[in-house]
Amino acid sequence: MPAHAATADEHFDIRKGMPILAFRLFVGFGVLALLSLAILLAGKLYGRSLAHAGYTSSTQPYEISIGSDVVTVAANLIRMNDQRHPGIANRLDLYIHWPTMSGFRDGLASAFNDIDPETNSIIFMSILPRATSADMAGRFDAVYRNVLAGPVTNAGYGLRKAPLSAEHGYIDEEIIFSAPDLRTGRRFVVRCQDDAATDHVVVAPCETDVHFGETLTAQIRFPRRLLSDWAKINAALPKFANGLLATDRQ
Repeated sequence: MPAHAATADEHFDIRKGMPILAFRLFVGFGVLALLSLAILLAGKLYGRSLAHAGYTSSTQPYEISIGSDVVTVAANLIRMNDQRHPGIANRLDLYIHWPTMSGFRDGLASAFNDIDPETNSIIFMSILPRATSADMAGRFDAVYRNVLAGPVTNAGYGLRKAPLSAEHGYIDEEIIFSAPDLRTGRRFVVRCQDDAATDHVVVAPCETDVHFGETLTAQIRFPRRLLSDWAKINAALPKFANGLLATDRQ
């Protein structure tokens, strides 16, 4: 039986239908490409928003009065969005990248989002009116020597350590300190939480404080891993705090 011959209408449909099909495929692939691009851009924007969660890279300076002192601080150093304004404040909470002593910027986004105690490099500093007559280094002999709960042992990096008495409110804490500086007589002194004794990971378990200005204290917390840089930190942080004082007040 002879093969069926295509009619004129069938020839017409084939010739006309193929371009329409190609056009529809082209439109379909175009829509998919646009959707893919939109998803890619959204992902990048979402990732950027996560990196900037609570942060700002703005270096706009704010003049803030705390106690009897005035500090000038760039916005990207201030942790709390509601503290980023000039005027009077009871306290100011900062975060600082070590060792650059920088506030947040895009190139340091991963460092500011790092909460691993083994790699974290962010120092937290709270500025507030001082409540004691001496800072932590000044309290070492008068206070901490009297509340040691065990022997003084080697802490590494040229530092010594001893557990502090829980009966005096120092729960799972130890004091870590250096020998007195030959020129000033001051020590590097910090209290650190004992990681082995806590039920959760503490990002910045070491704490100290430094008086500066006429009425201010800088309460400082940092990761334990930075104890290896204690001498540099001991020199840099007081200098940094004093550098925040308004020029006409220094």
